[in-house]
Amino acid sequence: MHALFLVLALVAPQQQYQETITVSRVLVDLRVTGYDGEPVTGLTPEDLTVKIGGKPATVESLDWIDDTDLPPAVEELDDMASLAAPRRHRGRLFIVFIQTDFARNNFRVVGQMSFTRYAEEFIDSLEPEDRVAVFSFDSHLKFRRDFSNDKEDLKQVIRDAIRIDVPPPPPVVPSPSLAARLDHDKMKKAATSETGLALIANALTSIDGPKSLLLLGWGLGRYSRGGVWMIPEWKAARAALDNARVSIFSLDTAWADFHDLEFGMQTASKETGGFYAKTFHFPKQAIARLQRTLSGHYEMSLRVPAQLKPGTYKLDVRVKRRGIEVLAPANVIAE
Repeated sequence: MHALFLVLALVAPQQQYQETITVSRVLVDLRVTGYDGEPVTGLTPEDLTVKIGGKPATVESLDWIDDTDLPPAVEELDDMASLAAPRRHRGRLFIVFIQTDFARNNFRVVGQMSFTRYAEEFIDSLEPEDRVAVFSFDSHLKFRRDFSNDKEDLKQVIRDAIRIDVPPPPPVVPSPSLAARLDHDKMKKAATSETGLALIANALTSIDGPKSLLLLGWGLGRYSRGGVWMIPEWKAARAALDNARVSIFSLDTAWADFHDLEFGMQTASKETGGFYAKTFHFPKQAIARLQRTLSGHYEMSLRVPAQLKPGTYKLDVRVKRRGIEVLAPANVIAE
């Protein structure tokens, strides 16, 4: 009896003070394409070199998602285990953000009008399960359409965005929906596109999965001190976009070879894992690249380096191949 008590006394402290090691992981939406936007498929974790905060990170999984090859709808599944799994919208989610110039500068208005038919071609190319929400920005943010797959209606809404008007409330739609997640008073007070983007991103946060925001417009940032700088509101917008898994694809509709504020659009796309393209000379090429790029993506699970504390860190993703482009968010949040 005394021997048994002695053994228990020796073992108990060891069990009580065992160390627990918590491993932090992050999920990253990654697109790898040729320079024409054609997706590069078949990659494995061994094809990537990834750093978080300048330190090597382990790629635990790399899953290719063909966004145009949809799984069966829930009502078509017989497997009860599949029915018990978390439900996620089957199609892609797009947000069209249209900058309509309140000052009616000619090169901005003409560019917007000229690109409208190409935007309509993009809408026509979408899959039946894809959903599109439409916003415009002139003096403030305007909510023109909640997530919808009614292509004819969406094309008309994009045409109407040229107006400096007060659009009626969008029709009610089933989930996913943005209407209840938007603060309309804050939308009226949103004096910059960057503030508008932050409001949209915050509304998207609770909707699962990646989203693509198509910025059709003429610029972000502000020209001052001999250059273009991202305004303070962009920092909050970028954090909200990252949190909601939103990538910005900037299609510059300005009727010009070059303009100062294109730098802001380039920055926003680069930092959120999208791309920037001019539409002045080659609008069809821009739309074709967009269609190819958005046809699929990788979901990459990363193990955060153990020495990093919770916080926001720079993400660096490289693929061990030539002639490709890697689109990934510039930052990740380690928890």
